[in-house]
Parts: sequence; structure tokens; C-alpha cells
Amino acid sequence: MTERTIDTHPGTQQAAITRRSVLVGAGAGALGVAATGTRVHALGGDAARPGAFAMVTDTHANLQEPDRTAALERIFAHIEERDAQFVLNCGDITDLGTADEFELYNATIPPALRGKVRSVPGNHENQYLVDALEAFDAHIDARRYSFTSGGLHVIGLDPVVMMEWGWFYDRDLLDWLEGELRQLSRETPVILFVHFPMSADWNYVQNDHELLTLIDPYPVRAVFAGHRHVTNVSTFNGLTQVMGNSLKNGPYYYWAEQTDGEDGPVLEVTEVSVPLEGEVTEEKLTTIPLTGQGREALGPLRSIVRVDHSALDLQVHTPPRAAVAEVKARPYPQAYGKIDGGWSPLQQSGQGSHRWSGQVDVSDLPPGRHKLEVRAVGENGDLYDDVAELELPSTTAQIGWRTRLDGRIQGGLAERDGLVVAATTKGEVRAFEPTGRSERPRWRTRLGPVYRAPVFTPDGGTLLVPSTDHHLYALDPETGATQWTTDLGAPLAGDLAFAEVDDEPRLFLAVGSTVRSLDLSGREQWSADLNGICGGRPECDGDRVYAGSGDGNAYAFDARTGERLWRTQLTDKETRYDTVLYGPWACYVRLLDDGAVLFTRFSNAVALDGATGEQVWLGEGDDLDLQQVVYTPPTLTDHGILLVDGFAGSVHLFDPDTGRESWQAEAVPRNFAAQPVPDPDEDDVYWLVGQSGVLARIDLEQESVEQVLQVLTCYTQSTAVIVGSGADRVLLVGGQDGQLYGVVGLDQV
Repeated sequence: MTERTIDTHPGTQQAAITRRSVLVGAGAGALGVAATGTRVHALGGDAARPGAFAMVTDTHANLQEPDRTAALERIFAHIEERDAQFVLNCGDITDLGTADEFELYNATIPPALRGKVRSVPGNHENQYLVDALEAFDAHIDARRYSFTSGGLHVIGLDPVVMMEWGWFYDRDLLDWLEGELRQLSRETPVILFVHFPMSADWNYVQNDHELLTLIDPYPVRAVFAGHRHVTNVSTFNGLTQVMGNSLKNGPYYYWAEQTDGEDGPVLEVTEVSVPLEGEVTEEKLTTIPLTGQGREALGPLRSIVRVDHSALDLQVHTPPRAAVAEVKARPYPQAYGKIDGGWSPLQQSGQGSHRWSGQVDVSDLPPGRHKLEVRAVGENGDLYDDVAELELPSTTAQIGWRTRLDGRIQGGLAERDGLVVAATTKGEVRAFEPTGRSERPRWRTRLGPVYRAPVFTPDGGTLLVPSTDHHLYALDPETGATQWTTDLGAPLAGDLAFAEVDDEPRLFLAVGSTVRSLDLSGREQWSADLNGICGGRPECDGDRVYAGSGDGNAYAFDARTGERLWRTQLTDKETRYDTVLYGPWACYVRLLDDGAVLFTRFSNAVALDGATGEQVWLGEGDDLDLQQVVYTPPTLTDHGILLVDGFAGSVHLFDPDTGRESWQAEAVPRNFAAQPVPDPDEDDVYWLVGQSGVLARIDLEQESVEQVLQVLTCYTQSTAVIVGSGADRVLLVGGQDGQLYGVVGLDQV
């Protein structure tokens, strides 16, 4: 494995896939590309002619970075001279995903390459702007690819959905991939390209082990990826992964050329640097076999797990033919990025035996469902990664039931009088009247994709569902029938707020770079310009409406007319990218006492005077170091303001009058968007299901946090709800896997 560049990455949708087949190019090198499961074969003789291709990644097109643009132009010009059959871009094409950044990127591609470049989305195409994937679709031909060229079959993958941190290969994508692989000859080597690197060393896509298991029978020889901003080559599960460096670090691209090796055809991969001055340099990175034993060298593995309280006995069987030097295991690390260490070695039963056994320490894990990473190391240093599942018994909270919906449950859940509504990224909306024993479904309907929480109107007579198809849907809570819809002209990717203005109920929401006021029949009262994208939640005190913006400012508007009253800058960053990243664009505004208004930004909270916009206080504390607090809504409690540091997963309590931190504690490994919810029976207790799926009990009176149950083995950013009381309490939470989980036994914790 080689890794030669320091990681400088600052952080890391699948909305509906473009439903069209795209046939592009003509003449030499033209490719047939399908945006969905329909395959279109390559044109002409190029499909069989061995050749070469190029890869770039993390190009981060940005109008304020002309040197980066010039470097990309030099790279594409150099690739053009070499007659590449095709060019792959492994994502993070742009910095923010704006239309002008995509236009800039496309303008760097010379005419001779424009029919040859294939670009998959990265997290910078889904993470910051609510309309970034719409801009992607408008400027890039497809989000996933399957084509044949030069004797290779190339497949591009897109495990991203809008405004999500922590990624997932959903069932639709895996089924599509398997359908493509089944149609290929077993003699055709397959290349995958995707933004996020795979293997147990990274854990960016939470279930990439499912993808590795799926491709196990097929001749997948290589994966090209990016994201980490390093050059890295690794070999695992019979394939070679080439991770490319970013243009933020230098003018790099990667050249892959088919040649004849000693045992058959191979792919020679080199890293190429195209400096502004001086000669172009090349460095050989790896040689990838395109035939031979491949994936079956060290696997598959067969794991048997036996759990006895905190001790876990593991037995792993390796294939009889495998030359294995070491087998080790560890609990799935709920971490971000490169993962080192933590392995427990297993012992070989005897010389030449293919059975390995030992214990893995799980004493630090909460009860519930977990994954165990298992790794076989070959005598030649190659790796084979697998995952085994286990369940640690619980004497208190446990999963009472679960049910599957179509799509990811990304937005929070709506609840009123025991009726719970969940909506998915594929537009399924379902209502339940859950108990501890059953979900008790009431109705279901289909709308556009939903990424934020449905919400009941204050009188309970209507359920409002925001969709990225630009529509706000009003449903009958009793039947799910549509009462009305309104087209607001942009994806609805923020949560909804209600307030009374002159004794009339009003709805406030962010739409693109505007904040809107609607009545409860969907008629727009006014629209105000935020001068930047907003993916959070506005708030209204009856006189003024407050919202954060991607231009780095907090805004106040007249609640009756939409006239701007004040604007306060909340970040000192100068570039457009940094202003969005570190500003209040995703914050959920909260009203404090004495006319103060709470805003959050990337690394802190700030209270402003509601009438003037002047700063009242800025969060402070001993060694206060917050990250990603803007994404999780602040929780106002009787003990103070409860903030969640998304990066560290810690909880922090602040005095609402002074902004002084009074208490903090570790809570969950990471958190993104999911808010702590109050216990209906205990005033001082809040429950939080963090991004990693662990349920934590937060007691503000006792100033304690306890991890109670590992509910999910996938990620979640959906705020839970609790129905019932006493022993009948049920906590419901949804996950990336589309399942709704009912957790019971909270009274026993």
C-alpha cells in the first residue's frame, strides 16, 4: 500500500436517477452510456481494441480558484494528446455544486474529449446545496454508467443522496449493479469507479461490504476512487483500488494502459503531474492483473459468532486453497476516514489448518445489533475483508419490531396523538399507530422524494410533506389523501415552521435561496431573498421571521410583508465555498427569552437581538472546540440550550442568557441532523439516536449520558419520536436502510 500525500479534505443524494439513456460521441472512442439499468453497448471497433484511459478526481471546480481551473485545463489537454479512449472523474467535480461551477468544469474539457468524459457525483455534489444534484443533472450526462470500451467493462456508481453525511449502497443501486454484471461475459474484466474508497481501512460507505459480497463472483479487477485527497493503492478481495489525489493538492491525473504481463493482460497505472512550468512527470503506481485467480484467492470467509455477555468467541473458516498468514477481527469502527488498528488476532487451529478462532473484546459496546469486521491477510500481503453480524443481549431497551419502507428514511418523523408518519427519499409516505408489539399501519401514499420531516399543522387537520420535486403536499392525516399541492419552484430541503401573525396561522420555509411565507391553504403571502442557499429552518416570533443563509449572514424579515429588517454577518470567511461551509446556511433558528434569537454556524452558536441583529453572546467555555453544530437542531430545555457536536458526537449545555457552557459529555460516535427528543415521562431526560445508530439516554439533571442500545447497523440522520408513556413507551427511528424501528423497554433503563 502506498500513501504519499497528506489528507487535506475538510469533510465529506440519491434523488431520482436521471431517467434517460444517453448515447454520446461519434467515431473513434465513442461510448454508449446508460443513466439507469438499461445498458447501451459501445459503438464501433473500440469496444475490443485494447487501449488506455485516464482518471481525474476531486477537481473541485471553483470560480474563485483560477489556478485550479488552469491546472485542470492543462490536464485535459495532456490527456487529449494521448488519445484516451475515455476519461473518468470520480466525483467532487465542484466545490459547492452550483450551476456556474459545473459550467466552468465543462468549459475546461476540450472538444475532442467531450464525448469521452464520465463523471460520478461526490459528496460536494450533494452535501451543501439543496439543488446541487439538479445542477449535476443539468450539466452532466448521467449519475451512473455501464459501458464497454477497449476490452474493459466500466461501471460508475452513485451512493449519494441530497444533504447526507455518511453514505450507503441502497438496494436499487446494488440490484442495478448486479443486473449489469450478469449480462457480461466472465472473460470481460470489470472496472468500477466511485467517489468513496472501499475496504475496512476507510468505512466511508457504511455497507460497502455488501457491494464487495455482491461482486465476489464476477471479474471485477479494479476500483478507481477519490475523496480522501491522497494517492493510495491497496489490494483487497482480489481487486486493486487506486485512490486519486485532488487538484487542491496539485495537477494530478492517472493514466491506465493495457499491456501484456507475464501471466496475461494487465493494466499499468501511473500518476501524472502536469505543472504550470517544467516537464510533465510520471510515476508508476501499480500493475493490475486483468485475468487470473482474482477474488477467490483468500475468500470467501465463513464466520461463526458466539456471544457470552461481554466476551465474543469468533471462529473463521478460510477456503482450503487460500494461503492465509493471519486472520483478525474488530468491532465495526464507528469512525470517519482512514481507520487504523483495533484488530484482535485469531489463532490458527494447527499448522495448515483453515480454521481460526479467538475472542474479540466487545465490553465497550452497548447492547444491540453490531457488525464485526473480519480480515484475512495472505502470505503475499493481500487482504480479504468480510463482515459478520452479531447481537449483544439487552436486559432493558430492545427492538420490539421493524418494518421496511421503499427508500431511505432521511427526514425526521412526524407524530401527533399517537399517529406517526415517515417519508422516504423515493416518495413513499406511510402512517402508523405503533405499539410495543406492532407498527400497526394506517395508510400509505406516493409523492415526490422526501428528505425532510413531514409536519402536522397546529390544529392537526393537515399533514404537510415537503418534497425535492419542488412541491409542498398537504395530506389528510386520517387517510393520506391529497388535500392540495403547491409548486414552489425549487427543491424543498428545509424543515417547516409555523407561527401566528396577526392571529392568522402562517407557514414559513426556505426554498432555494429564498424564505417564503404561506397560508395554510398553500397560497404564498410573500417571498424574500436570502442571497444564498438555505437548508435549515426559519423561525417567526409573530413580528419577524429569522433565517440563516449560505452567504454567511443571519437575516430578519417583517413577518407581514417580507421586508428585510436587518442582516448580520456570522462568518469572517471570504470565499464563497468557506462562507457556505462555516456559515449558518443549515441552522435551525430558535427563539430565546428577552427577544434574543439563537443561530448556529459550523463551530459555535450565537445569540442575536431579534429587533436589531446585534450580538447578545457567542458561545464560550473552557477549551470549547465545536465542529458541525450547524446541522443538528439546538434543543431548548429547562436546563439550558442543548447542542450536539456532530463531528465528535458530544453534547453541550449552554446558559441561554450568557452563552456560557455549563456541561459537556461524550454521547455518540457521530451525529448529523438527528435531534435529541424529550422523554414524555421524565422532564430532564432526552433520547438521541446518533448517526451510527446508537441510542443514548441524556439526563440533564444528573449530567450523565448512557449508551443504551445499538438500534441500527446503518447510518441515520432522522430525528426519532416517542409515543406512549410508562412501560408502553415506544421510540421510533428510521434509517438509511429504509427500515422503521420500534424500540421498547425505555422504562427499564
